[in-house]
Amino acid sequence: MAIGLLCCLCTISGLAQNYQAINGSMYAGSLAAGNNPASIVHVPYAWDVTPLAIQLKHSSNGYTIQNYSLLSSPANASIVATNGVKNRFVMANQNLRLMNARIKLNRTSAIAFGATIRNYLHGTSSQTNYQDTVFSLADFLRINVNRQPLGMQGAASAWGELYGSYATTVMDDGYRLLNAGITLKLNRQLGGGYTRAEGITYLPYTDAVTNRQSYLLTQGRLQYGYSSNIDLIDSGRSAEVNTKAFLKDAYFGVSADIGIEYIFLAAPDETEADEYSYTHKIAVSIMDIGGGRYRHSSRSRLASSVKQGINDTLIENKFKTINNIDDFNDSLSTIVNSMQTLTGDFVIYQPTRLVINADHRITNQFFINAELSLPLASLAGGNIIYLKDINLLAITPRWETRRLGAYLPISFNSRKQLWVGAAFRAGPLLLGIHNFGNLFSKNSMQNGGLYLALTIRPGKWAGRVKGDSPTLNKKQLQHLYCPAL
Repeated sequence: MAIGLLCCLCTISGLAQNYQAINGSMYAGSLAAGNNPASIVHVPYAWDVTPLAIQLKHSSNGYTIQNYSLLSSPANASIVATNGVKNRFVMANQNLRLMNARIKLNRTSAIAFGATIRNYLHGTSSQTNYQDTVFSLADFLRINVNRQPLGMQGAASAWGELYGSYATTVMDDGYRLLNAGITLKLNRQLGGGYTRAEGITYLPYTDAVTNRQSYLLTQGRLQYGYSSNIDLIDSGRSAEVNTKAFLKDAYFGVSADIGIEYIFLAAPDETEADEYSYTHKIAVSIMDIGGGRYRHSSRSRLASSVKQGINDTLIENKFKTINNIDDFNDSLSTIVNSMQTLTGDFVIYQPTRLVINADHRITNQFFINAELSLPLASLAGGNIIYLKDINLLAITPRWETRRLGAYLPISFNSRKQLWVGAAFRAGPLLLGIHNFGNLFSKNSMQNGGLYLALTIRPGKWAGRVKGDSPTLNKKQLQHLYCPAL
């Protein structure tokens, strides 16, 4: 069905930010704009180019991928639904970055630009019980009688964007820097969809004919919509023809990021002196301000008011031979009194969030970074459709030099999962994993992900021009960094 195709598009083919290990690092280069546009100024290189970067992060408690890790063959892998009582969820966000670049215009300003394909997907259910003894709809309804009403919601969106970032130093007194930046993005909406099922209730009764426990559907509401361009994909046509048809009716849109970065410069001494040294810095940004507009497919529907006499056996019979969205719509129309075709446009808002990042230098090569990501889109209220980011809190110790880096990101995400990841940088190559379980456990592939980036930099640092910052004598330095002296 088209909705299934949309899920595939948003969880597989698109490869968002989340190059977690290098957040706060001076070696993030153009990738830093994806976490805070102000971070592209205080970088020790005149330019850098990232011709390719991919990242994917996903999590679910609704199923387990068994007998598979990144170090094993997928031949014996299987997907098994998880048992227990819980609010089930699935979340994913990924990107593919192409030809991203950062250029330092002068000592106090820089730009970054590039192309990115991004997508987000999330789905959550009301609290439900599932056991591996469930073989029919009646089995499922029986163990969830006390958890009514049932419901779920989800949204997915994929888009391409061309972005441009500009950042500048707005304060520099020789001891501290304040940088500010903005990113503007021109988006092409590739595909999007949403679903909401709510208020589903039913009553148990004993069937007079079969003398078996049955369940009578009493009420519920189901709304689902997806972008019309997905209907234009035809398996009988070439990829080129399908691509042209797919993009023909896709809307354009705009979005933005804004941020500031406050840096406490390190005292110049004889052992660790360089013009980009700092003791700590604090960065604050608001990311992904905006949304994407889509035109409803003619197959989008709003169904409500359940007909009388609709029981579990009837529902199973009507929906057991569904081959496409039209079959689903036809079957659904036979069990409800009201079935409306959704028309016009709908908007899916990007995962707008406040990101607070603090970076502390412990030694010349060793740092610790802490980051808090807080969702903002939900504050708009109402019935808006918005995407959700899985990030919440991360702490990353890192050791890095100009050529090498080792990182240990530890994250606690919005689904209350604790992940320990790792990454390394060798020359232009950055390779990272979100969750060590993907390597060493054969039952954790549903939670985690990885990232890879290739960043080319010049061989020499672009030093800050001598004399740009105030020259301090020994007494002034002592007062600045040791006020008690």
